[in-house]
Amino acid sequence: MHWIDPDHLPATHGTFDRFVPNSHGAIDGMLLTDGTEIHTPPHLSAALARAIKPGARLAVRGLAVRGANVIVAVAIDPPKGKRILDEGPREGSHRDNPPKDDERWAYEGRIERRLHGPKGSVHGVLLEDGVVVRIPPHAALALDRLLTVGKHVAVEGRWLDTPHGAVVAADAVGPRADAVGPMPKKPGH
Repeated sequence: MHWIDPDHLPATHGTFDRFVPNSHGAIDGMLLTDGTEIHTPPHLSAALARAIKPGARLAVRGLAVRGANVIVAVAIDPPKGKRILDEGPREGSHRDNPPKDDERWAYEGRIERRLHGPKGSVHGVLLEDGVVVRIPPHAALALDRLLTVGKHVAVEGRWLDTPHGAVVAADAVGPRADAVGPMPKKPGH
C-alpha cells in the first residue's frame, strides 16, 4: 500500500510469535502473542524474515479489518532495525510458480485459529501442532461450520516445508480422515 502514509495510521504494539507462510512458502502474515493476526504481502517475506525474530516487540501501522482480529500492515517497525514499508511489489518480483519440493499428503489435527486474508476472509487455519492449512477463500466460506476453532479437521493436499513451518495447500477436506471430500467449487460469476 505504497500510497498510504503509515505515520497517519494507528500503531498496534505487540510481541512477535510466528510467521504464517502461504501455500507457496512466502510469508503472508504473522501472529502476535496476544492473538492479533497481521497480514503482510508476500513481497515483504525476505525483509520480514531478516528483521524479525521470535519474542521481538513490534509496532505495526496498518488498517484494521472489520469483523476479524486482523491488521493489514502498511509498515512494521522492528525493535532495532529499519522500518519495513509496503511500497508494493517490485516489477518482476511476482512469482506464481508452485514450489519444487512439495508432496501430496493427508493430514489431520485440531484447529487452533482461523487465518485471514487482507479483506478479512478466511484463507485457512492454524492447527494446534503448528501446521498451516491453506484453503481457497471461496471454499472457506462454504466450509464455515467445519473450520471452527477447536474442531478436528482432516485435509488432503500439497505439503510444503518452509523455514517458517509446514503448510498444506488443501484441495480436499472433511471432519475426519474417512470423510474427506473435494473442496466446494468456486461459484460462477
